[in-house]
Amino acid sequence: MFIVLFLFTADVSISGVNTANYWLAEIQTDSGKVWNSQFYNQAEVDLYTGDFRVGGRFLLDAEDLVDTIRRIEVNQRYFSYEGEGVSLWLGNFYETLGQGLVLSSFEDRALREDRNLDGGHLTWGTDYLEIGLLTGRMLTADHVTRTDWMYAATLDLWPADFIDIGAVYLRCDATEDADTLFGRAAEEWIEENLTLRIWRFDLIAASAQRFTWGRRSAEGWVGVDNIKGFGLTASLSYAQQGFGILLEAKDYKGLAGEINAPIPCNPDGESINEGADERGFNVSLNLAPWDWLWIEGAYSQAWDSTKESRLQRIGVETRVDVAGQTVIPYFTLIDREIPGSINPENDMMEAGLSFETLIGSVSLHLKPYYRMVTEATDSWNEPHLLAELGWSDFLFAAGGVAELRAEEMELWPWGSVRYNAYPWEITLSYGRFKGEYICKNGVCAFELPFDGFKADLKLYF
Repeated sequence: MFIVLFLFTADVSISGVNTANYWLAEIQTDSGKVWNSQFYNQAEVDLYTGDFRVGGRFLLDAEDLVDTIRRIEVNQRYFSYEGEGVSLWLGNFYETLGQGLVLSSFEDRALREDRNLDGGHLTWGTDYLEIGLLTGRMLTADHVTRTDWMYAATLDLWPADFIDIGAVYLRCDATEDADTLFGRAAEEWIEENLTLRIWRFDLIAASAQRFTWGRRSAEGWVGVDNIKGFGLTASLSYAQQGFGILLEAKDYKGLAGEINAPIPCNPDGESINEGADERGFNVSLNLAPWDWLWIEGAYSQAWDSTKESRLQRIGVETRVDVAGQTVIPYFTLIDREIPGSINPENDMMEAGLSFETLIGSVSLHLKPYYRMVTEATDSWNEPHLLAELGWSDFLFAAGGVAELRAEEMELWPWGSVRYNAYPWEITLSYGRFKGEYICKNGVCAFELPFDGFKADLKLYF
């Protein structure tokens, strides 16, 4: 359910958002298959008056399909002020500093990733510079505990239209378990970034340094070891009408942390080890010789210093628009060897075709594609199909996957219908969903398979 409420009285306005998900799944138990219902609800309310904003978020987590934590709580609350040249935020917030090498706080509901900060952020700026101060504790992957306190200062300069310069300093203190005999243990992070725009070229470069004063052990923080980390990312792009090229290079050592998400080399957003020991490059080429034809090709490689972990990707996609019809053939080849990765699919080849057309008031989208997957010594084939038919306020969709192995076949069919007529939007789906591997911002998760019924209701008023 998705509810939006606006109330305007004088200079005060209130807006609210409520998102609810309901699942009815068939699960396997020791006594056989049984039906199990799940519910997840998140409500957010904001009050605005002038330059001020006060709000909060309420969570009712009554599902255990993704995790076993069940909660009923106010999980976010905040206060903000937006004035001329000054911005202040207190409470829970999201913020990525620089290129994300030092601090990257974000939320992605598809990944069930929530890295919100609990603290404060103050910025002051003019047309030529901005200074920021930040403090807070980040929510960790278990969605319950938070990291140690961190303190950051940022400086951004825009001396001319063609150049941006930025710097970030961040310190993370250890908690009260620090070994006081050696002083308070801490981490220091520094990032410098630069953007240049010259003619048809854009250059973006950033470097980061990490210093760990002390180390964690079962007894807490001990010692004064200086564990150093270093990272470098750079991209150069050139664009003109009908042609574009992008070159990217990354080199990370000792940058893996709970508070950042270094940009991976892979254009799919998949990282080797989230910046612990990773380097690589990416080359992307775009061609549009005519208005009706567009072609993109990309090649990337990433590896660690031992060469035991590696990721190679080749992708080609073409778009053809003729007489109101759109055809998109594509091909992707991934050669993956990442020991300990959550992705069970090591190597994958995918080839497919997407077709879109509009016949009167009816829209049609067909996407058949085929995968060849290799996992260690096992391999199988996966034909996929997606079909969508839109008419008036309705969208009918159906799809499925067939997993073909040497002596067996498993089917994952599903179907859905969506009715969207403001202020209502209702989606009902039923079937077997195979699940998939999702990567964004260098963070990956595996969406679990699902067998059953899903209902989504959105209401705007």
